[in-house]
Amino acid sequence: MTITRSFLRTMFVGALLASCAAGPRSRPESVQRVSDSAPDKIAAQRAAGGLHLEEEDERWGIVAARQRKERAEQKKAQPAIPPTATGPVDLDLSPDAGLR
Repeated sequence: MTITRSFLRTMFVGALLASCAAGPRSRPESVQRVSDSAPDKIAAQRAAGGLHLEEEDERWGIVAARQRKERAEQKKAQPAIPPTATGPVDLDLSPDAGLR
């Protein structure tokens, strides 16, 4: 019986040492998460609520109104192009020729 106890004790100590010898497993490197753009965040927040806000927007035409407003603002922001001269242009005249 003493042989079995000493053998079991040796096996227990060996198993204990073997389990402690292995270090913690390293975690696999995670992929860097791409940050969401502002429109993506807004869309996610509207969809997450479960309020069916997209259907309401389509019903009332809110998105279409926003697009019309943005187009109008872009047209206002563009500088006006002066009309081109029609007819022949005399390039031979010097600036002080009209003073004589």
